[in-house]
Amino acid sequence: MNDPHLTFQENLAAYALSALDASETAALETHLQTCDSCRAELADYQRVGAGLLSALPPQAPRPALKRTLEKRLASITKSTRPQFKLAWSQVAIAGAFVLLIALNVVSTLQVYSLKQQQAELSSQHYSEQTAIAMLAYPGTQPVSFDQNGISGSLLVDRNRNLLAVFAWHLPPAPAGKTYQMWLIDAKGDRTSGGFLVPEDSQPFVMAIIVSPQSLAGFKGIGITLEPSGGSPKPTGPKILSVDF
Repeated sequence: MNDPHLTFQENLAAYALSALDASETAALETHLQTCDSCRAELADYQRVGAGLLSALPPQAPRPALKRTLEKRLASITKSTRPQFKLAWSQVAIAGAFVLLIALNVVSTLQVYSLKQQQAELSSQHYSEQTAIAMLAYPGTQPVSFDQNGISGSLLVDRNRNLLAVFAWHLPPAPAGKTYQMWLIDAKGDRTSGGFLVPEDSQPFVMAIIVSPQSLAGFKGIGITLEPSGGSPKPTGPKILSVDF
């Protein structure tokens, strides 16, 4: 004998999509007036559907909803023959929800990736424009270097406390490592100036250092190989050191 409550529960997904006929809709709505658990589960279905229709940001269903769908799919395979048509309709509805959720997740990841790329391009554009502007400043001092197979130059603008670094033939950092730049003062103390991140598609790498204090207090820069994320003070091998 079928459990009436189970039948109502199986119709919740179809009800959320307005896929029930009039008699099934009326019966389920009467049941919802007295069943708290079905009302809560229906709210989950409706919240997921509304989130998908409004695109981003997604409205993630509760973990319990996924477990409910998985249990329902497992139970459908064990349904009796009189329930065969209802079971396949439930499979189609559950599959539609799963597909929509998966598409929404993919869309969210794509948007996040595009935002990251946009931020990187904006940062690169800013660095390039700053370097071009520095070349036009009459007080900018160029300093060339060639150490350990790495050649390049610095553009030093003491009036604006800016320093541009261009490095050719700097190999990609090993996994879990990064190139960290340091401003070196007269005492030999180091202040982090950010990171150099080589790209395989580019023959050189560049970065802009905005000094936290007057460049007059520093005598040069150094580059070391540090753990990803950087270090408060140099801990890895020195790649190069340039006085300016």
